Amino acid sequence: MSINVSPDGQRYLASAKQRVARPFHLRWLLPFLLKDNVESWAKTSRGAVIAIAILSAIYCHNPWMVVIGFLPGIEFNWRYPVLVDAPAMALALLAAVVAPHSIWLAIIISLISGCVKETAPLWAAIYAWNPFLLIGLVVVGIRWLQKQGEDVLDEHNLWILQHPIQASRMYNKGRWTDPFFMLTPWGGIILGAGSVSAQVVTALVAGYGQILLATDVVRLYQWAAPVLALGITDYLPLWVTPFVALSVIFNPWRGNGG
Repeated sequence: MSINVSPDGQRYLASAKQRVARPFHLRWLLPFLLKDNVESWAKTSRGAVIAIAILSAIYCHNPWMVVIGFLPGIEFNWRYPVLVDAPAMALALLAAVVAPHSIWLAIIISLISGCVKETAPLWAAIYAWNPFLLIGLVVVGIRWLQKQGEDVLDEHNLWILQHPIQASRMYNKGRWTDPFFMLTPWGGIILGAGSVSAQVVTALVAGYGQILLATDVVRLYQWAAPVLALGITDYLPLWVTPFVALSVIFNPWRGNGG
């Protein structure tokens, strides 16, 4: 099986055997469980993409919202599966879906998600719109206090880790005003921003805000996708949602999701 491995993926594979630099040092659970077996990573990430699609439909009470799994920022994890994003997002969504029925179980899931990716408990709280799920950040704080390792890539990639704001400025120069990076990858899901709810605004600020500290774009801000989908379900007529789904699947301006 031929599996694409990104530079971040190389770090995750390395962290199965040694300590790595932050923030990858914080994302210890999947390397601990999956080791450096790329096929196990592929099954886990691709299974998580499917889970995100299903959980989005449940979260929005709208079967058409399975289309969230087809967004380029989510689908990126299918093509580059040695990443933690899809499993972390799936866990955050699961916590939100569970929260109305059992807040304690949701908190446990949020804690687990924090061991997969440090931002996942924040997203669990945004999805559930419940601050109690921020408790998941406790495990992130504990891991932060533990000694990190050395970066396993080259000097330039080390510079990116050490200077995230400068790296973002360099790699994302001109992208902030480019709709083909910042808007069109959403397809019709962007209509969810029209609800202008506090939850939608918070999700968009959190999603786009991550770009200030990273070289990636779409696969970061589309963490906000479930909340935008919920906004569509809440304020647009039900008959609109099939067209929204089609606009995501057949979006000619979707980009590569990176």
